[in-house]
Amino acid sequence: MHSKFFAGAFLGLFLSVAAQDSETNTEAPIITDNQLLSFYHATLLEKDNTTVYGGISISSRISSSASQIDVFIGGIPEDEYLNYHIHQYRVPADGNCYATGVHLDPYGRGQTPPCDITAPQTCEVGDLSGKHGPAFAPPGESFRVSYSDFFLSNNPEEPAYFGDLSWVVHGSGGERLTCGNFEELGFGHD
Repeated sequence: MHSKFFAGAFLGLFLSVAAQDSETNTEAPIITDNQLLSFYHATLLEKDNTTVYGGISISSRISSSASQIDVFIGGIPEDEYLNYHIHQYRVPADGNCYATGVHLDPYGRGQTPPCDITAPQTCEVGDLSGKHGPAFAPPGESFRVSYSDFFLSNNPEEPAYFGDLSWVVHGSGGERLTCGNFEELGFGHD
């Protein structure tokens, strides 16, 4: 009788844990229908509370379904690593970076546990620094990086669409230093 009880309890516990894992570990699908010849750019706003400036460009590629990401961030405080993300709302006219909401997260992943750079499909779609590394530069230099991202969409019909959202740069304590809105500008990379 005890073995049936323990077997039943174990099975119930296993099914409960499996159900929780399937709810919290939603993976982002690889985007395969990005529109060709798209180019989006966001320029960071000048802010009195920071020296950080820069911009991000996201474009389509002819040779791949991935988006091409080009990031430039200057004015990084000494010995700081900055995180940067695509957020769920645009920056309002008053420039309030805190009004941009949370990270773009159409599949409900959440921020806990932190993004694992070795498994970008398990991260929030908008957590660019989590998927590709934070911004850092030696004193007097700027951070520049280019990479491919398979989980962002330039198709307004897709949940992972970023084209009408914002980009936010965070300080090492999580504060929002500066931000900017994406605008569609023209043609992309091949």
